[in-house]
Amino acid sequence: MATKALAATGALACGAAAAYYLYGPAEDDDDADDLPTVTPTECVAIMEKIKAIMTQQINTLMRKIQAQGAQIPQQMLQSYLVEHFETQLKEVQSVVFREFGKDEDEVEHACAYYEAKETRDDKVVEACNNLRSLYTNVGGRVELDLPEDLTVEKMCVIFEEYMGAVQQAQIAFSQHLQQLKARGAQVTTSQLNETRTNLMQNHVLTVLKKYDLTNLLWVAALEKYSDSQVFKEAVERCKKGSAP
Repeated sequence: MATKALAATGALACGAAAAYYLYGPAEDDDDADDLPTVTPTECVAIMEKIKAIMTQQINTLMRKIQAQGAQIPQQMLQSYLVEHFETQLKEVQSVVFREFGKDEDEVEHACAYYEAKETRDDKVVEACNNLRSLYTNVGGRVELDLPEDLTVEKMCVIFEEYMGAVQQAQIAFSQHLQQLKARGAQVTTSQLNETRTNLMQNHVLTVLKKYDLTNLLWVAALEKYSDSQVFKEAVERCKKGSAP
């Protein structure tokens, strides 16, 4: 993928509109009380299929870019990936919606309905958030409403617990390595990375679930309070506490 081509397409990224469910449920939905024609099971299946296809397409694109060995500025690459993701997503969702016999309005309303506090379905929320996470991984931005009770003081408490969970995961991984060494087990780097990732996710997700937060909300909260002096001081305390 030539740098010049990336520059041309990257300029379009800001103007491209991503699918509605990337941005979370609508705040003012006049039809929010109407029962959706898409069941929670169907909604989850639709989101999971879209995510699987988009993951495959992004991975294929990245392999092609890496194979060409072009030195592409990070910002330019990110703009291109976001524009590519949004363009491909529109095509993919159209195919998947037809496969399930649904139209865009039906799925949009179902996502909003099952993500609303009063009618929340955890599996639908998770499926939608997984797709949003894929979008943010390529550089897209998702704006979500944080819980009203997530004050900076509460955020500091959660952050300290979160970092404690990170340390616990690191200790658990070190113990795992010692056990492998004691047994003389042979494992690949890929297997070790997978184990480390799973341990980290399990530990930190326990903390986030305790406060009814998702990874996406956590990232949004970190961004919101990144300039808060109170939060910065909490971060510094955690750094000093974890220093050897």
